[in-house]
Amino acid sequence: MIEDLTYGDLYLKFADEAEATSLLEDYPGAVDVIGIIYQSTGEDTPPVELDGWHVNTRGPMLESLLPYAVHPAHPVRVWA
Repeated sequence: MIEDLTYGDLYLKFADEAEATSLLEDYPGAVDVIGIIYQSTGEDTPPVELDGWHVNTRGPMLESLLPYAVHPAHPVRVWA
């Protein structure tokens, strides 16, 4: 019996690039690597690096990826 998979978009945050590469190596959907995200802190200060390595996926929402899912209010990049 084939188990039904839920499909959709995930915003993922990993500890680093190596962890992301390891977990997404055989991912059967589309992968959009964002990498490091920088956040503006104001006009007169340089952007601040946010923790983690960020990746978007579109396709099967695998249980192995769900612990890395985040829900940003304003994603840096989305699927068109």
